[in-house]
Amino acid sequence: MKKLSAIIFVFIFTIFIQAQSANTNNLVQTDDKPKTDANAAPNANSGGKFNLPPEKMRPVNVVKFAAPPAIDGKLDDEVWKSAQVLKDFYQTSPGNNIAASKPTEVMVGYDEKNLYIAFRCFDEKDKIRATVAKRDEVFGEDNVRIWLDTYNDQRRAYILGFNPYGIQQDGIFTEGDGADFSVDIVMESKGVIEDWGWSVEVQIPFKSLRYTAGKGKLWGFNAARHIDRFNNEFDQWLPDDRDISGFLVKHGKLAGLNEIKYERTLEIVPSITLSETGSRKRTLPISTANSSGFDPIFNPAGVRDFGRFVNDSITPELGVNLKYTLSPNITLDAAINPDFAEIEADAPVVSANQRFPIFFEEKRPFFLEGKEIFDSPLSPFYSRTIIDPDVAAKLTGKVGANSFGLLLASDNAPGNYSLDERNDPFISRRIGEFVDKNAYFGVVRLKHDIGSQNNV
Repeated sequence: MKKLSAIIFVFIFTIFIQAQSANTNNLVQTDDKPKTDANAAPNANSGGKFNLPPEKMRPVNVVKFAAPPAIDGKLDDEVWKSAQVLKDFYQTSPGNNIAASKPTEVMVGYDEKNLYIAFRCFDEKDKIRATVAKRDEVFGEDNVRIWLDTYNDQRRAYILGFNPYGIQQDGIFTEGDGADFSVDIVMESKGVIEDWGWSVEVQIPFKSLRYTAGKGKLWGFNAARHIDRFNNEFDQWLPDDRDISGFLVKHGKLAGLNEIKYERTLEIVPSITLSETGSRKRTLPISTANSSGFDPIFNPAGVRDFGRFVNDSITPELGVNLKYTLSPNITLDAAINPDFAEIEADAPVVSANQRFPIFFEEKRPFFLEGKEIFDSPLSPFYSRTIIDPDVAAKLTGKVGANSFGLLLASDNAPGNYSLDERNDPFISRRIGEFVDKNAYFGVVRLKHDIGSQNNV
């Protein structure tokens, strides 16, 4: 009883310590009257503390476009002249809120179905560092990026990055845990290099995002540029106070997204996989081979099983994945015998002398939707333990201060034994009760936000 009481005390004390309110000072005010730090320096060039211009203290009112721009990387569309322009970036690394080495401008606009972002990055053409990189691998060269806190809760945000050719990097940034780039966002982007520098145009469909909608709703926002050759210079539209912990709490706000046309979308992805395999089959039972099998050193007189090569019949596999957006912030996913053959293979890992379990990155589309809701510092749920589901369903979303996730799956992998194992008299006695039996998973995650930094 004493041990149990001690464990409960430690558990409650740990929660209490972790739940202490972080410094909630925010550099971005959402009222109409600009507020400044009384101890701030007169301008950003002095480093350290700073005064924000009034236009950076107020939410940015995003302009609605009358017509969509052509996503070609060139900012010559007439519609961009009406866009909200954000400029005067601060160098936050390696400098501390000093003037940026090169000017950067961001333009923002929207229509009923898409959010439009454009970057104009002034630079010397022959010194720009850019490659035709793989997706999610653009942060090692010149690039720009934005953060969209679509719930305005300062807890999670989409992070979207682009290099001078418009190659994309996308993921979910969670406060305290960093960015997870396994998530892919459907969007269109294009970049071009000009004599004066380079530019990028981006079209982000609202149906690709999970967000809160309605008149007067705000989104958290920030934009940044990375200049590789200047000692990894990092410039942000808003400055960074290093005395304030956290990242999203220091971002600005987007306003004016009042006329988004919500679309209920149903995505159906059927699949059919035909496979034919051939393998060398045993002519002796495994039990016989194990007891008196041939070994050139230890049992040279044992029975040698040369086996025979057999082609199996063609096997069809039918499957389907479904995604239905019940609302901008609630999504239902379902899968029947899903085919994950298109997912890239895991990198080989040597498991010899491993003292701890090996965790592989989740790459399967069904498990990626709402992945951040099921993630936790304690890692109580590892989705890769669901190997080959016959059927699975998942409901994820956020309503107000409440995030929720429900996942149900029936996995046939544990009972899927080979014919050799099923037909061997010695092995079949041990696995008989598990053959063709499924493992069932049920996972529920509920999280309620408290204050600006805490949750239960």
